Amino acid sequence: MTRQHLHLGIDIGTQGARALAVTVDGTVRARGEFALPVPAPGPKQEQQPEEWWQAMVGAVRALGDARDDVVSMAVSCTSGSVCALDDSGNAVGPGLLYADRRAVVTEGTDASWAVAKIAWLVAEGASLVPDATSFTSPGGYVASRLMGASAPIDVTQALKFGFDPALHRWGSLPVGPDRLPEVVDTGRPIGVIDGDAAAATGLPVGVVVVAGATDGVAGHLACAPTPQRWAVAIGSTIVWKAMSDRRIDVPGVGIYSHRGPDGWWFPGAASNAGGRVLSTWADPARVAELSERMVVTPAIDAVYPSVVPGERFPFVDPDFRPVPFDGRSETDRFAAEVAGLAFVERWGCEELVGHGCVPPTSIATTGGVVASESVTRLRADVLQLPIEVPAEPSSAFGAAIVAAAPAHGGVLDAARAMVDISRRIEPCADDRWASASRRFRERIVQAGKEPA
Repeated sequence: MTRQHLHLGIDIGTQGARALAVTVDGTVRARGEFALPVPAPGPKQEQQPEEWWQAMVGAVRALGDARDDVVSMAVSCTSGSVCALDDSGNAVGPGLLYADRRAVVTEGTDASWAVAKIAWLVAEGASLVPDATSFTSPGGYVASRLMGASAPIDVTQALKFGFDPALHRWGSLPVGPDRLPEVVDTGRPIGVIDGDAAAATGLPVGVVVVAGATDGVAGHLACAPTPQRWAVAIGSTIVWKAMSDRRIDVPGVGIYSHRGPDGWWFPGAASNAGGRVLSTWADPARVAELSERMVVTPAIDAVYPSVVPGERFPFVDPDFRPVPFDGRSETDRFAAEVAGLAFVERWGCEELVGHGCVPPTSIATTGGVVASESVTRLRADVLQLPIEVPAEPSSAFGAAIVAAAPAHGGVLDAARAMVDISRRIEPCADDRWASASRRFRERIVQAGKEPA
């Protein structure tokens, strides 16, 4: 049997690292994962960069013999998270995750942006990162350790570090640009792994490292995006991505555009709401069990699905305090939180259309929530749009697409060749979901106006 070259996608998420070894046509040959300690809810959201590295190593080693055939790899990571480095490229202090509220916010940013966290570290948090001389993303940190040298980051990771993707240069920064990584296009080869990384991971020396992407963009690529097919990833948070021939930025609402390949833009947004509200109390087996007996109607009293103070989209309110479910039944709690996810998803879509995105004809979806048929069907009903589920609905698969981009001649060509849409869930026509969604929105907005 002829052995095939494999392309390795790594996703470093809040809850763990995932690895997929994929053929050039999109067939998954092996998969691995490794859990990360999840920070407790609160204004401080930290993880140790060494934990990111060890999670990546654990996920890759779980691939077994498939590692021998890997020829390229790319890493996706959370957008806005930041890691401080010393002169030798070693991590200094904890990494601040996107949801960490310690930030100095300037026009066009919010507390989830890495540039706002860097400004806080420089102004108030220097003792947290002693000897810091530069800053990078989780993906940049992992790529640097893979290569044994300073690694560039791609243009999508650089956006929230203060990079202007239209002018391809740094904007207003709290530090000099020499303290930030070089920025390159998504899917560009940036080096090869060295002997130390090969020994740690079990990968061959010389595997090509390709500039990765944010987890949201990677998830978007895993859906083979078109202007009519948006992508919504529901993992720890909800991330929306559209596709446009023009840049759409509305900072006051939380909408921003990543620079996509081939002249396209990926306007979108990210919420603090997401599946983390479920993972705080229900493991995957329990989620699957509750999904099977979930009954949700438009009359449900849904809760806002977040455990993190503040919100950045579909509305901006740094002082917002989500009100948790008030009841005893786990079944009712699950239904209220999942309905909240669906209502927030629709709310975000409406905001994006209202600010210039072409209305979608379908939503392609990635993230852990898509494993549940009943939850996905509820989302289709609330949206009143078909939901399409890729055969591999994950940011790790999107990272594998990026890793394979040089073999295909481009990132979008790789996505078209490798993505298989395996399911399409049609909504049950019901006008009551529009009014239910409006009531939810009005209730959340009103709650934000009331004194704490």
